[in-house]
Amino acid sequence: MATNLNVDLRQLNTFLTVADTGSFSRASEKLFVAQPALSRQIRMLESALNVEVFVRHGRGVVLTAPGELLYDRARKIMQDLERTLADVTAIAGEVTGQVTLGILPTVAHIFSGTIVEKYRKKFPQVNLAVKSAMSGTLQQMVAQHRLNLAITYNPSSQRNLRCKPLLEEPLYLIGPSNSPLAKQTEITMDDVLKQQLILPEEKHGLRQAVEREAAQRGTTINLALEVSAWPLLTDTARRGLGYTILPSAAVHEMMARNEVMAIPITSPELTRTLSLVTPADLPASVATEKLSEMILRQVAQHVQDGLWKGRLLFEIDNSKAHDRK
Repeated sequence: MATNLNVDLRQLNTFLTVADTGSFSRASEKLFVAQPALSRQIRMLESALNVEVFVRHGRGVVLTAPGELLYDRARKIMQDLERTLADVTAIAGEVTGQVTLGILPTVAHIFSGTIVEKYRKKFPQVNLAVKSAMSGTLQQMVAQHRLNLAITYNPSSQRNLRCKPLLEEPLYLIGPSNSPLAKQTEITMDDVLKQQLILPEEKHGLRQAVEREAAQRGTTINLALEVSAWPLLTDTARRGLGYTILPSAAVHEMMARNEVMAIPITSPELTRTLSLVTPADLPASVATEKLSEMILRQVAQHVQDGLWKGRLLFEIDNSKAHDRK
């Protein structure tokens, strides 16, 4: 086994940038390094490893099989180094580094703005990024270390994910405020399935839950529209094109404006579990831990204030509850 490989961090960073951009010229612009110097670093890397890491073609480059393995390992090395430097700095009292949070579209509008504002004020030296996607995509991105943490529904049993349940949310039938159903205080699942429904695509967890309920009753859903984009999902329901099924928090502002109504679903109650997901194979940085703590407090506060209907699945450490301002 070689023990004196002449590979440095600059070469690894150059390699990752070329791989991410797919082009030496774009990587050169991004790194502010002349292209000949950048090419020389890659040649030195390939010489040290005795493999080719890129296949060059007319439109740029693609990774070879050894290059793909190096990419995965080099990405982890750079992430570990970044976390280490940030944690060492945090010991001296200053939280630094980078955190990328993934969040569901149905949660983002009521939640992420508050979190971003509080986190930026308290930890201005941390570079915080927020990405929005559906549950399955968020979980995959966490497993691939493209997200440090994510707020997602019904996490799968992947061994490389660590999940902390946050909230059990009841689901509601959502429709226009002038709907004939608006005066009802609750609606059974049998009656829900009689309505024309607006639901996401088949692979979506919500759609699958409704499909299971229908199958148990020997029937099928009455699908009016298949819509996966959350803003369009709520807007089509507001326009009376059918009814959708969501947590009440997803339409809290629309209900306040009397644009939609939300009826609790009963017999059985339909619920989803909101969880905080992090990589199981990677220790959290101090910056990530601080964001996790802030998320827990904000979820608890929203439940206490009535913005989120549901049952909390964790307890808050009151000794740390000094973040509400």
